[in-house]
Formats: sequence, C-alpha cells, structure tokens
Amino acid sequence: MSIELPQAHYDLSITRDLGNGLLFRWSSSEDTEELVYLNSMVFRDSVDAQPNTNQGNLVRELMSGRHPLMGPRDFAVIEDTRRAEHRIVACTCFWSQAWEYEGIHIGLGRPEIVATDPAYRNRRLVSALFEEIHARSEAQGDLVQGITGIAYFYRQFGYEYALNLGGRSVTNLSLIPQAKEPEPYLLRDATEVDIPFIMSLYDRRRRESIVSSPIEEHWLHYHLKMWNVIETDDSWHLQILSDRAGTAIGFLLMPVVRWGRQADVFALEITPETNMQAVLPSILRSVAAQGVQLHAKPEAGPLSEISFNLGATHPFYSVLGSALITRKQEPYAWYVRVPDVPRFLRHIAPALERRLAESPLGRYSGELHINLYRGGLHLVFEDGRLKLVEPWRSPAYGRNEDAGFPPLVFLQLLFGYRSLDDLRFAFPDVQVKDEAELLLKTLFPMKPSWVLPIG
Repeated sequence: MSIELPQAHYDLSITRDLGNGLLFRWSSSEDTEELVYLNSMVFRDSVDAQPNTNQGNLVRELMSGRHPLMGPRDFAVIEDTRRAEHRIVACTCFWSQAWEYEGIHIGLGRPEIVATDPAYRNRRLVSALFEEIHARSEAQGDLVQGITGIAYFYRQFGYEYALNLGGRSVTNLSLIPQAKEPEPYLLRDATEVDIPFIMSLYDRRRRESIVSSPIEEHWLHYHLKMWNVIETDDSWHLQILSDRAGTAIGFLLMPVVRWGRQADVFALEITPETNMQAVLPSILRSVAAQGVQLHAKPEAGPLSEISFNLGATHPFYSVLGSALITRKQEPYAWYVRVPDVPRFLRHIAPALERRLAESPLGRYSGELHINLYRGGLHLVFEDGRLKLVEPWRSPAYGRNEDAGFPPLVFLQLLFGYRSLDDLRFAFPDVQVKDEAELLLKTLFPMKPSWVLPIG
C-alpha cells in the first residue's frame, strides 16, 4: 500500500513579521559571518568563555555550498531589524536526509544547530522557526522530522523520544594489552576506492534495525576529502582496518575532535569472516594511538579512555567483555515527529504486511480502531493486506476502540522503541483489549534501530 508522495512548493523568499522589529526569513550566503558569530557565542560552556571556534567553523562550512546536507539557503533565521549590528538573534538549519523503515525509504527533514541569543529567549522564537522548518519539510514530501537535542525542549513542537540515540561501552587505556610482536592489523586513512567496501559493511549492520540511516556516497566523498582540511565539531575521519598484507577487513568512523578524556568511535564494522576477538587488541592500540593525536578541546583533559559509541547493542561489546568494559552508558534518544500518522502507516504498509505474513496471524482480515484521545486511527486488513488507514475519532457513546494511546506515546510503539507491555506498564492511559493484543504486538514489535547522528 506504499504510495507516491505528493510534493508542494515551498517559497524560500518567504518572510514573516513577528512584531517588535523581529523578522523571519531564510538565509543567504551574505549571512555567513553573522551566523558564525551567533553560533560561536551561543555554543560556549560559560558566559565568559571564548567564542566556540569549532562551532563557527562548522557553520561556515555548512554555508559554503560544499556540504552534502545543506547550503547557504538552508538556515532559518530571525533578525532584529532594529539592531545596528549582529542582527540575527535566532536560527536553526534544515538538513535533508533519508531514513529507512525496514528497507522502505522515508524522507527526513532534520532541524539542527538551534541557537538563540540569550537576550531573546522565552519569546517563542524557536516555535516560529520550527513552524517554517516543518512547512518546508512537509512541502518536499518528508514523512518525518527528527532532531538530536536537549532534554524535553522539543516535545513542545510535537516531537517524541522514539529511537535510540547512541549507547556506549568504555574501556580504560590502562587495560589495553601491549603488543608483543609486530601489529598484525593496522589502520589507514580510507580513500574513495574504499567506498563500496564501507557501504557494504555499513548496510550489513543496518539490516538488523527497524529504522536506520543510509550512508550516501556523496556524504562519504565529502568527508574523505574534508576531514583533515577544516576542523569542526562535525568532522569525521573514516579509516580502514587491514591485515599486514593490505587486505581490508573493516572500517572505523571517528570524530576529528576530542571533546573529553575519551577517544570516540562511532562506527566499527568488521567483515563476517574475520575473527573479531583476534582483531580486538590491534583496534584498541590503534585507536589509543590516534586519540593522543586528536585535537582536544581545552576542557577535555588528558586521554584516558576509548568510548565505543556503537548503539544499544553491537557484537563488539561482547568481544570487549566484562574484563575490558569499565562502564556503560545507556542510549539517549532521537526526537521524532510524524505530522500525518495515517499517511506514514500507508507508506510502511509493506513492512506491516510482512510482519503479519511471518506471524501466527498470517493472512489476517479485520479492523483495528486506535484511540489517540485527540483523534485516532482506523485500519482495515483484508487477507493480510492493509487496505485502508484513515483518521478516526472515538464516538461519544458506544465507544468501540481496540486500543488507546496518548498521541505522541504511540510513536514509541510505531518505531519499535518500546514494547506494548512496556508502554502499558509506564502509562495508565495505554489500554488494549485482549483480542487486539496479538495484532498490535505483531504489527509493532520492539526492535533495535541504528540511526547515526552524522551530518
């Protein structure tokens, strides 16, 4: 039941008078240094700290026209027209990306780098920015918006925590075994020749997830070219792990900046025929050596750890084992917004139908009414196929819903972030009739997702 998504035109020349001299508009290349100024001042650790030069470098690069996710017209800004200088007082940027839901392409609009001059906070300026971000995203056919952000804040704009973000295991440098012979496995900088190899291993890892973030060739080309050219808080170093004969057996993804006492690894994939346990000591020693060479933020402190930020689950964690893992950190979460849930369900119908076909319910026929309290959903299945998804509202009398969820809480079930049993335990207003329980658990199982927050 996946359908072609209509697209509308969004006018980037739009402006909005917000009152008191405040004006919304989209950026142009002439705004680059003003955006650098605002972001480098906002993203500081304290009010008396120096400007954040790495953040400024990132903004300058995002505005350069070279970046794979955005260009100079993709910052939403609010300016105070009454100010003589530094007129941009709030901004966020708009990244066009894609996710996949069990192999089904999903357009994603991603607002990131949300900054407001402290003197202009608590005036609902971010709300105005997000209204236009959402309008632009939906006009280009995106079904979902997602953001990595500070606790609670983005719930105000229709977002819910619905996908794991991060999750890591940490080992101390003091635990790394010393080499007793020439290193059997080595790290080298990746090149463009390695792109098919990197993508094949990356895609193999993604197959385990409900939701995943494809890695695009143009993203790889960009970071292979730029990682050692400009230093930003979002620069990535791709490396190939090979044996001494030069045969590639895996890849690593590391940031070029060290933010704390740890060297971070955000992706690590090894070919399936390779003994990961045999490779482990070489990986640890190589990453530790690179960590010493990374540019460290002033507050980072001396290097003492390696942090493997590989998600909630990863086979490498088992190989590290309790002898090497000194601490773990559970995942944070992506904020996810789905403005039109019926449309999203129609789009992922092949995944829902596949789950039915592989379950005891098989070629199920029937209806499902889900009360979302401010609205609802009506689903109709015929012979295992999803024939209808439409908005629905529970009647005032003779209520006949099969289940009820607070509207944003339902997203946690939809994206496999929490199980039906977890939600029933946590939320008294998640209610399910006995006869609908198996159907809901079949359609919406809890399952890991792996969505890297890379830009």
